[in-house]
Amino acid sequence: MTTADIRPSGKQGTLLIAGILMIATTLRVTFTGAAPLLDTIRHDYGLSTAQTGLLTTLPLLAFALISPLAAGLARRIGMERSLFVALLLICAGIGIRSLPSAALLFSGTAIIGCGIALGNVLLPGLIKRDFPGQVAGLTGAYSLTMGASAALGSALIVPLALGDAGWHGALLMLMTFPLVALLLWLPQWRRTPVSTVTAAGALHNRAIWRSALAWQVTSFLGINSLIYYVI
Repeated sequence: MTTADIRPSGKQGTLLIAGILMIATTLRVTFTGAAPLLDTIRHDYGLSTAQTGLLTTLPLLAFALISPLAAGLARRIGMERSLFVALLLICAGIGIRSLPSAALLFSGTAIIGCGIALGNVLLPGLIKRDFPGQVAGLTGAYSLTMGASAALGSALIVPLALGDAGWHGALLMLMTFPLVALLLWLPQWRRTPVSTVTAAGALHNRAIWRSALAWQVTSFLGINSLIYYVI
């Protein structure tokens, strides 16, 4: 079976695009939504500044550790099911993070980072595979969606935390995004898994570690991200 055989169209394609954009919201809002509450969290749990900073660092560490595993998982169970697993991890992480325990706060945050790492790697690949003629447009759409949802989450989280549910409840409410994404993505679970990584692709993946250009791009993007996250 080729990618042309599974290319979505009509209602199926619309549902797939809606699922992609909803997953895009999940990949940022659950991460950035907690940032405005860091002072409150630090005060309530008596965390040091370094421990508080670790909360925003854990997802980044998960990105580094889990992202290389995403392609192998996709080859084994398919991109659609791998993204479903990513959403389940994010939901589980949000639930654990919202419980009244400092240890669970860190554990849940790490689990969320694992789910986001999978989504970050697989979502662009899914767009390239299923919408080869619309890669630029859809990539721009999901990137814009991620940015808008990150801003929305940051704007809403403080008013929610000031309500009766407190900041624990506010963090839990962020689960709305991955739950909606799961509902929209559920039809994709039944699709036949299609491997998009051939033996030649696997050889290319191994060779990329010896590519000077790959290391240059990695260094450039890494330094750029380092400056952003340090600030």
